Amino acid sequence: MTVKLRVSVGIILGAALTYAAQASIAEPNQEQLSHAVTQFLVDHGDLCMAKYTWPRDVTAEDQQAQTNDALQLPVLERLGLVKSQDVESGKRYWLTHKGQKYYSKKKRTTLGIHGDAQEHGADFCVASLTLDKVVKWTPPDDPKLQTERIVSYTYRIKAADWMSDSDARKVFPIVDRIIQGQGKLQMTATVEWRDGQWVPVMPGK
Repeated sequence: MTVKLRVSVGIILGAALTYAAQASIAEPNQEQLSHAVTQFLVDHGDLCMAKYTWPRDVTAEDQQAQTNDALQLPVLERLGLVKSQDVESGKRYWLTHKGQKYYSKKKRTTLGIHGDAQEHGADFCVASLTLDKVVKWTPPDDPKLQTERIVSYTYRIKAADWMSDSDARKVFPIVDRIIQGQGKLQMTATVEWRDGQWVPVMPGK
């Protein structure tokens, strides 16, 4: 009986603390969430291609497998963004002076396929996003994350002028889709209640 009583008290106390924590959270409004998403996009609004290091080699195997580099780098060379040289393994590509303008040396955190956070010091970026408007927000399904909200928003995009090239749009289909989705396609960001305000949750938290 004593053990059961202690368990019951613990459950009641836990529920009370959860209720108190939730009660202290101010339900967000459009203005607060717009500010949080804007802050998120300042740090994480660049649209980059996971081309962290240069030069980059394209081997015969890459050509056969039609990897991203095998398809994309020849197009970037035609557009004057990279230059190539034949090497023993295949072709080696360097950024030109024009291409260097899109190589952003800014620390970024990306999530791997297993959810592990990876930090990179630079990347080849072709566009940047800013907030258009917040559309809606919902709490996560997990009751342990009730201090968070998942925010859906539309965006504005500023893309590199060479992304208007038909071949560039073809070899960067995701970028093309995001460009075409300006003001319509919805993206999401997670925000959390911290220190009395709603702030963005950054990748790798």
